Amino acid sequence: MTKGQKEQPRLVRDFQQRFPQVWEAYVQLREACDHEGPLSPRELELIKVGISAAQRREGGLIAHIDRARDAGASPEQIYQAILAATGLTGFPNTLAAFGIARDRLR
Repeated sequence: MTKGQKEQPRLVRDFQQRFPQVWEAYVQLREACDHEGPLSPRELELIKVGISAAQRREGGLIAHIDRARDAGASPEQIYQAILAATGLTGFPNTLAAFGIARDRLR
């Protein structure tokens, strides 16, 4: 594992083992999307924090909070990315995401 990478959850590891070509294609697509434009890694991860919060994806939110911090994002920036989703996704999703972020950022 390289810097900033954490061990994948068991479900993801099982998927990777069962469908290695699909996983590799997904990783290549994700990386191509991340490199197609001027956004910095920090900015991309903050966007992904907001998306994960809006979709109420706990695992993704935790992963992108960690990656955002590794890319230099401050806790205040991470909280703002979560708050930015409020008008689009509603207060309950924001509150749930805030709780995850609060616990992760301690």
